Amino acid sequence: MVVKSISHNLRKSPTDLIKYVFDRRKALLDPDGKPLYFKRNIRSYDKAKWSAQFNDLERGRQSSYANKSVVCYHEIISFHPESTKYLNRTIIKDLVSRYIELRCNDQMVVGATHFEATGKNWHVHLIFSGIRLSDKMSARISLARFELIKTKLQDYQMEKYPQLSDSVVELGKKKD
Repeated sequence: MVVKSISHNLRKSPTDLIKYVFDRRKALLDPDGKPLYFKRNIRSYDKAKWSAQFNDLERGRQSSYANKSVVCYHEIISFHPESTKYLNRTIIKDLVSRYIELRCNDQMVVGATHFEATGKNWHVHLIFSGIRLSDKMSARISLARFELIKTKLQDYQMEKYPQLSDSVVELGKKKD
């Protein structure tokens, strides 16, 4: 699977991303007609309240870098189209929950799975707060730490779900 992270520094970014990720025009329903959402350290099931919570947290930021502070991270976890036939709610939920556990434990997170209508390219969008809940300081992680998280997630995927071999990207291996 591929994990991609995009940082956003505009104050309205969490609201815009929540609108995008949970847009009813997106393929938010699995083949059984159910959505698969993710949230951690967020109260309520009201998306407008989620935006308010991200904004409230950001107002408490303890440091700022000339309006270049990361307000939120938009992270996408995608699977190879050939792996889609093996994916289901349980596997996606397990892998994404594992990723969230590895990635953070002190940030707000919301997200949803986009189930493409053709049954291909299922992917998950996650929105992480740019600061930690505990001390309101930057939740930035180094590139090396991000690579380690992705490698640990891939190892977990290969061990627990070998049928998803098409989604293995061989992290940590040097290119020739």
